[in-house]
Amino acid sequence: MPITIAICDDDEKQIKLLRKMLNSWSASKPFALDIAEYVSAESFLFSYADNPCDILLLDIEMSGINGMKLAKKLRDKGDMLPIVFITGYSDYISDGYDVEALHYLLKPVNKDKLFAVLDKFADRNVHSYQMILPCKDETIRLSPDRITYIEAQGRKTDVFLSDGRALDCDMSISKLADMNIHSFVRCHRSYLVNLRYVKSIGRAEIELDNGVSIPLSRRLHNEVNASFIKFYKGEKK
Repeated sequence: MPITIAICDDDEKQIKLLRKMLNSWSASKPFALDIAEYVSAESFLFSYADNPCDILLLDIEMSGINGMKLAKKLRDKGDMLPIVFITGYSDYISDGYDVEALHYLLKPVNKDKLFAVLDKFADRNVHSYQMILPCKDETIRLSPDRITYIEAQGRKTDVFLSDGRALDCDMSISKLADMNIHSFVRCHRSYLVNLRYVKSIGRAEIELDNGVSIPLSRRLHNEVNASFIKFYKGEKK
């Protein structure tokens, strides 16, 4: 399953920098990563109940409710969401023990230190189903959550990933379909699509979040549409 990392910081430049680091960190991981961004503690608290996250990168010095007060609000409710404080001052470190912070990172954030914290968290908390794909030059192990769609190429397939890469896979689309991977549906005799990346379903094509359109068989339209609705009712709270 993918993990969701939330960034809460009132400095949009800092959010942009952290997002870039997170994308770099996740590029080699066998699971998908979702990133949520909040410019205030208030906006995080408003959204959090309906949009939970797995770990929070939290700035301390913010106007309104600051990061430490936000952490205490969560802990007062018994919520032990892992929090990584990000601050320009070391004075707050002792306060972090009161809210059981996972870690402190001082600004400017060191990429290697951030990666080390995230690696440790992922090793302990991410248990992702892995696929083994025989490809042109190597055998690759990855999470299905990283695949956006699969296109048949004769007896082989092109496997398209969320980072924009395409893998030349030595498996037929029929064999991949027979694996019954959660969130994947057959939308055409030559295509499998991952519902988590579907933006909309038309009469004859499916549009993905990245703007790519793939064909949708008229025969399979009702089945795919029903699967799409079921997936988002069950997976997106």
